[in-house]
Amino acid sequence: MPSTITFVSNIPGQTRTIPSAIYAFPQVPGGEESAMKLVLVSVGVAMGALLLSELIGRHVAARVSGA
Repeated sequence: MPSTITFVSNIPGQTRTIPSAIYAFPQVPGGEESAMKLVLVSVGVAMGALLLSELIGRHVAARVSGA
């Protein structure tokens, strides 16, 4: 977490990264649900990026091999 704040910055009330939000939400009463939503969104985005990368990689490999 400190590296996120050091490189990205965190201006209270103005900027926040998803990791710092996930870290902060459970410290607020009732914030666990919001933290879980952010975790699920993050996992969904990561899985989508992985799937897209795989599809593009296969497409490029097929074009390079002449298939």
